[in-house]
Amino acid sequence: MIQLFVSDLDGTLLNELHTVDAYILDTLELIQSNGYLFSCATGRSLHEHEVNRLQLKSFYRICMNGSLIRNPKGEILYSKPINPFFIKAMLDEFCDLDFDYATEQQTLSMISREEKIERFKQEGFKDQAGSPLRIRDFFMDYKFNQSKEEILQHKIYKINCSIQNQELILKYQNFISNYSNLIINAPAEQKHFEITSIEANKGKAIAYLANFLNIKEDEVMVFGDGGNDIEMLSRFKNSYAMENGCAHAKNAARYLIGTNKEYAVCNKIRNTLSLQK
Repeated sequence: MIQLFVSDLDGTLLNELHTVDAYILDTLELIQSNGYLFSCATGRSLHEHEVNRLQLKSFYRICMNGSLIRNPKGEILYSKPINPFFIKAMLDEFCDLDFDYATEQQTLSMISREEKIERFKQEGFKDQAGSPLRIRDFFMDYKFNQSKEEILQHKIYKINCSIQNQELILKYQNFISNYSNLIINAPAEQKHFEITSIEANKGKAIAYLANFLNIKEDEVMVFGDGGNDIEMLSRFKNSYAMENGCAHAKNAARYLIGTNKEYAVCNKIRNTLSLQK
């Protein structure tokens, strides 16, 4: 019997607008009202404003690709920050590139807000009125114009970067390969880098949460679609990849379901709850 449902957010649980709606929220409420548990497992930082916007405050939250787990009260249960030795080396070598450094409470950037907006627009970020992905909302937890010294004062859980230049991509790939004993790169998309501690991935984090809750691993059901979901999809026997997911995620999962456009995760959860009554 499934006791804990765990889902990635973007491309998996969330709708095409990358947000929640009535059907998704009703599904999460059904999990709770039937006495079961839910946790998201996402690459997002899930700082406070985002948790409130997605209405996830009453659930467990595995964020930053398994680097941090918070309980429904917002308390930290599990913490795997990146080794500061790597962060210093990266800041020394690539201080001219635009990286996001995610901490417990906010995201740090060395560039200005104006520069960040322009870079987002160049990459096709659409700032549409009424959209849940408006730039001003996305930047609510950012702190800009940070120095190397200011960044090194914080515990960094995840480093994000999008590099378009192929020469720079190869240079950065070669650089991080020298630190494979300290960090891992598990991007959701090509040309993106999502750096976390070697000790952090969604599979390990979910296993920790299940053990904390006295739930067996075969009582956990997981859903994902991207490269950062591979560890959890391969670890748990009740694992489902999205039809709209990447090939590696599909190969790692035990089962394949429909798309997030079709609410495949919600429908699978509802069917499972119905069978368990």
